[in-house]
Amino acid sequence: MNSNNFWKLLGALGLSFLLPWLFLIVIPFIGASNAEPVAYGADEEMEGGVLAYPDKSFLRHGASDYGRQIYAAEGCAYCHTQMVRPTYAGPDMWRPGWGGREAEGLARETQPMDYVMEDFALLGYQRIGQDLSNVGHRITTRELMHRHLSDPKSFDPDSGMPAYRHLYRQSPYGSGLVPTPEAEALVDYLLSLKKDQALPARVLSGR
Repeated sequence: MNSNNFWKLLGALGLSFLLPWLFLIVIPFIGASNAEPVAYGADEEMEGGVLAYPDKSFLRHGASDYGRQIYAAEGCAYCHTQMVRPTYAGPDMWRPGWGGREAEGLARETQPMDYVMEDFALLGYQRIGQDLSNVGHRITTRELMHRHLSDPKSFDPDSGMPAYRHLYRQSPYGSGLVPTPEAEALVDYLLSLKKDQALPARVLSGR
């Protein structure tokens, strides 16, 4: 191979990596970085004085930021996603509760702007366990969430989820397990996962 062919090959290989990186990562990142909240129309009045999507009140992390760190450190994202796929990509919307509040007509696929107020989007790696985008609507009390973390097989005997007993300690009074601050923070975070804010008509129409 002469030097001209070598440089042509090298240039072709460079373009084959550069173009996908540019169109799949850089351009979408720039677009998302400049995204502004989308205001609801005059006929789309929302409860609680919510004026635009996304609204911070629907991303209830706040004090549970530490819980998000625990979630990441415990490897929860290896088995659980936080992304309700569009129907052409998977059956998430057919699974009860995965898409959000079905009874209120708010179940929906995840939108890119659902993540704009998060420093790190914990999208997940595999769907071994249930998607957790809206787990705060499915497991609604601290007691149930703690039980699910400390003894998942009490919910489902066939569950492959490990018991996170190391986040709990035995009560000195013999009355069961006592959550550590890490367990409480993780529960705060999981209960906050409710990515189902109603979308303005402008978002639904793609404008």
